[in-house]
Amino acid sequence: MQSPKPEIVITRTVNAPRHRVWQMVTQPEHIQHWWGPNGFTNTIFEMDVRVGGMWRFVMHGPVGYGGAEGSQGIDYPNWIRYTTVNAPAFLAYEHGADDESKPEFNASITLDDLGDNTTQVTLRLVLQSEAQREQLVKFGAVEGGEQNLARLDAYVSPTPPDQCFAISRTFDAPLARVWQAWSEPERLRQWWGPAGCVIKLKKMDFTEGGEFHYAMTWPGAPDMWGKFAYARIVPQQRIEFVNSFSDESGNITRAPFAGLENWPLQVHNTVTFTEVTDEKGIKTTVDLGGGPINALAVERAKFAGFFDSMNQGFSGTFDQLAGYLKATAQG
Repeated sequence: MQSPKPEIVITRTVNAPRHRVWQMVTQPEHIQHWWGPNGFTNTIFEMDVRVGGMWRFVMHGPVGYGGAEGSQGIDYPNWIRYTTVNAPAFLAYEHGADDESKPEFNASITLDDLGDNTTQVTLRLVLQSEAQREQLVKFGAVEGGEQNLARLDAYVSPTPPDQCFAISRTFDAPLARVWQAWSEPERLRQWWGPAGCVIKLKKMDFTEGGEFHYAMTWPGAPDMWGKFAYARIVPQQRIEFVNSFSDESGNITRAPFAGLENWPLQVHNTVTFTEVTDEKGIKTTVDLGGGPINALAVERAKFAGFFDSMNQGFSGTFDQLAGYLKATAQG
């Protein structure tokens, strides 16, 4: 009986649901940000996640890693050929450096749904010999793999509460009217955004999975495009959406003005609605909170550093909502 091949196995529980972790390991716009040990960056040339598909990339090591001297780190060419793709639970692949006909080892990534929005990620390297295993361990494969999954966890995990923004306002209007103002396009466009801008509505599909795609316009200035991707809607109770800057075609873009370098590409927002009654009548409290998702530490820190500015901006937007509700009170 043939003895099993030597392995290196690294496991980590990641604070995100399995479908999102699957996106992180199969989409180049995400994996480029966390793949590799601490300090590594990646240049991706191709990523075709299907059986027989190739992922070709270069990992750029930090200065000093692997004996590099001077101001440049070492570049490590890599290729991966996928041999099994079972979404959203399992990937198997061959991994090599130069000659695509000669893989150096086989590997797999297993995602086990643990419930409660957590996923166990298992990275398994199947090696050709015990000598190869010892060589990789000596080179730092275990520590590097642990750092790799830790970077995945940091990238995909929810933003800590102290880095999330929150604002609340009570409006002199019943819940049904406030909900209409958030859920109907011709109403939303009349108050959303900072004072002085006009909303150009491209489309609005107020359903789970739908989008609100719009531009904020000012006289003599270029249009500033953005969009909501609606994730969850509980009528007259709750709206969850991911807010992003975009272009006119709806592609997610970086913030379009100076001072917001490293602004996160995506911010997950939750808006809740509560009807209250006091001696002056029926009112509605709107609570809005959110934080970056799929973000680097520098992007989360940038977001947290703009709370004062965001509070001012959302206060102005809510002023406009209050004015709209007052002006249309008989509508």
